[in-house]
Amino acid sequence: MDSKIKGFFIVFFLILLIFIGLVFINENKNMENIKEEYPETRSEAFVYRKIGLRIWAMNLIISFLIPFLFLTTGLSNKIKLFAQSKSNSFLFQTCIYLFVYLIIDFLITLPISYYGSFIVKHKFGLSNQSFIRWMEVVFKGFGLNAILVLLFGWFPFYLIYKSPNRWWLYLGIISIPIYLFVSFITPMYIDPIFNKYSSIEDKKLERDIKELLKKADIEKADIYQVDKSTDTKEMNAYMTGVGKSKRIVLWDTTIDNLDREEVVAITAHEIGHYVKGHIWKGIVLGGMFTILLLFLLNKTSLWILKGSSESFGFRKLHSIASLPLLIFVLNFYTFFSSPILSGYSRHLEWEADKFELELSRNKEATASSLVKLHEGSLSLPRPGGIYKFWYYSHPSCEERVNFALNYEYEGKLP
Repeated sequence: MDSKIKGFFIVFFLILLIFIGLVFINENKNMENIKEEYPETRSEAFVYRKIGLRIWAMNLIISFLIPFLFLTTGLSNKIKLFAQSKSNSFLFQTCIYLFVYLIIDFLITLPISYYGSFIVKHKFGLSNQSFIRWMEVVFKGFGLNAILVLLFGWFPFYLIYKSPNRWWLYLGIISIPIYLFVSFITPMYIDPIFNKYSSIEDKKLERDIKELLKKADIEKADIYQVDKSTDTKEMNAYMTGVGKSKRIVLWDTTIDNLDREEVVAITAHEIGHYVKGHIWKGIVLGGMFTILLLFLLNKTSLWILKGSSESFGFRKLHSIASLPLLIFVLNFYTFFSSPILSGYSRHLEWEADKFELELSRNKEATASSLVKLHEGSLSLPRPGGIYKFWYYSHPSCEERVNFALNYEYEGKLP
């Protein structure tokens, strides 16, 4: 491995550690300010935030460390050789490699997942899951992911082999109908694997929501409640799907813990996402971003591979052993593009907030629902500036509540 490639990895990991340190410093300062500005904030929320930051930091480091070690220790090439010893078929070799990689990655990340999503959630009273239920959700997720990866994971490598100069463009173009297809089938076939969806039990609430849908001119959307109380005490709602699969989904915890007017306000926000075309924008822009991302992935991976002097054990990008390299570079660009993606997401949330206020015409319900949602998940009124800029997909609770209470109605849906 030449000095440029070694320097790239060393500098990147140093930047990553410095970034994590700056986030911690900024978050601690922010929490001290919140204690003065919002003295009524529960002490548990600050402890929960600090633990959450440590889990975030570990996951961030591991997301790069796992593929890096697969590459530099030669483990990736050894798994490739093992797969080749079991079959002469490219398809079966790829499937064997992918399955082994998935298993190792799953076992490495499982302890942190268990700590973050089970131990910590129970410690702070945010989870209703039994250990058996937690295992069920985790293994269902792993199984579904493994099936999809084994069915389609071979295709990018086949495309790289057949068209080494244009594979990124073809794969990026193909991603757009794939995103559309996934958006269509996920609400109907994927989501019900994990939870039970049923009609709204509160018929008065259902009528109120149908009135909102009629007012927004999307009357054909279905309305469901989902039994998330099986898993959590936190609250949420969302609108998903496209075409005939579009639906509004309310967590039963949301219905049980908020007033009807507050649930209606939250629902108006989710309707805003659909009416403003955020789902379609996500599909189209997601496809365009994927093309750019894959172009950079191709260029950077080839540069690293060329400078590796075959120290990874493979020479071509179409080798299945290059998977950790592709994952590392993909995570690299995803990390550095996070501020752009997060900023765009916050813009969409502002649009949906404005739509919500115009549709529901209830500032107080909007504001109180936001406060209850955040307090119910032990969230602080706002994150630190660095974390918000880099990762926060929504405006802070503080910003959204102030916006709602001071909003001047325009008299029409935006």
